[in-house]
Amino acid sequence: MHNSKINLRQGFHLRKSFGGHVGLQIKILASFLLSLLLIFNQITPKNKQNIEKNIYPGLELFSQTIAKIEAKGFRKKVDFLKFTQEALKAAIPSIVDAHSSFFPPKSYKATLESTSGEFSGIGVSITGKTPQDDVLVIVDVIESGPAQKTGLKSGDKIIEVDGKKLRSLSTDEVINNLLKGKVGTKVKLKIIRDKKPMEFEITREIIKDQTSLCYNFKNQNVHYLSLRMFTQKSAKQISELLKKAQKQKCNGIVLDLRRNPGGILDSAIDMSGLFLEKNSLVVTTKDREGKTISEYRTNTKPIFNSNIPIFVLIDNFTASASEILAETLRYYSSNKNIKNNNLMVFLVGTPTFGKGSVQEVIPLINGCALKLTTMLYYMPNGKSPQAKGVKPDFIIENKIMPPNEIKLINDLYGREKVLKNHITEKEVSNIKDTNTKSIKKIKTNEKEEEKSWEEKKKDSILKDNVIQSSVNMIEMLEMAKKIDTKLVETRKKALIFLKKHFLTDDSTGLEKMI
Repeated sequence: MHNSKINLRQGFHLRKSFGGHVGLQIKILASFLLSLLLIFNQITPKNKQNIEKNIYPGLELFSQTIAKIEAKGFRKKVDFLKFTQEALKAAIPSIVDAHSSFFPPKSYKATLESTSGEFSGIGVSITGKTPQDDVLVIVDVIESGPAQKTGLKSGDKIIEVDGKKLRSLSTDEVINNLLKGKVGTKVKLKIIRDKKPMEFEITREIIKDQTSLCYNFKNQNVHYLSLRMFTQKSAKQISELLKKAQKQKCNGIVLDLRRNPGGILDSAIDMSGLFLEKNSLVVTTKDREGKTISEYRTNTKPIFNSNIPIFVLIDNFTASASEILAETLRYYSSNKNIKNNNLMVFLVGTPTFGKGSVQEVIPLINGCALKLTTMLYYMPNGKSPQAKGVKPDFIIENKIMPPNEIKLINDLYGREKVLKNHITEKEVSNIKDTNTKSIKKIKTNEKEEEKSWEEKKKDSILKDNVIQSSVNMIEMLEMAKKIDTKLVETRKKALIFLKKHFLTDDSTGLEKMI
């Protein structure tokens, strides 16, 4: 295939020597490509038909457009390599699917450099965007990170970075090319908050794996762990918590996966291994034909062998690897036919994001790359969360965020199915098995007399109704055990008991008496 790349490049250069017959040369080039693919068994008869019906006319149209610009455009010098790259950047997420994208050389290089567990940035989690979108919405800010210390908040909408508007830029380009940078350097952000423009200047810092936070509700003897992202350290952090929980014989564990966008898949597999028997199936990947490509199984013996109830908190920003972990633990908790299965796992919150697609980064010529959706994830129950998400056992809305802000974020950003050109549930089911306004500047050099970050975090946890509800349900289960262990001895019985006695946002049955 290496030689074929050379020949293809030589073939493209033929365009100049043949004058204006660009369309003909593209057809010759496409025929040459088709022949090579046939030789290397890279296409099927069905694909051949698609090439002849769609790809030939598309290549010819593209070549004619370039020829007309070159022959009649007012500007004599047009960078057609950049022209092609910009065209691909716009087309791929709009035509292929929402999570696929094209990386020009600079973006690809920055992406490779950002794959380590430590980088310099501002410390925010943001929503995805297509090149046609004008804003990026901040979903969350890392505690004590540069963004939070400067004053950025969840729900802020970024409209400019260092004077550059975001239209025509992909999410990866904004993150890797604009937000990240050398330690100590500054970056200026223009944002919209409550319909008002504001400006922040932030000094980049090393953003480490600040992914977990652990507290203990002493009076209720309940352990709480917040996990922001799946990194190489996550499984170890969870492992230490589980050991303490079992040693202290706590009444329950609250694992907070809200606003967790996922991360390293292997980390989710490792964490599943803390609870499940060795060689348990966690997730499967399948291609567009429904053929199984890979199976991911646990490879260690579990350290948690207890019926201590675990309440996993999820929301509309719980995505990818975090969706996999939540649904996998619930699946095995529900299956009592499995050997040595004492799991008692319940999901609390709102339906998850619904990202069940797998992207592969494929290097291309000229230092470019293609991030392409090539497979879908399937849970142990055989279903994909794509565009559907994972539904909780108990629906409890977060009451801290203002209702109008919740609705805005949920409607516009907080679901896979609202992304432009996302892979739909129907597609999954069809797969067979086999402007200039005055800007308010924020002063960042004045220290306000306020609570420490630690105190504010504790306050937010104590005021969080979803966490409170989970702790209350753990207490109810503990009380039920004291009355009659058999009332809640299995997940099924515990689920029935809680749904009967605990009022949630999806509870029904209210009727007028008179």
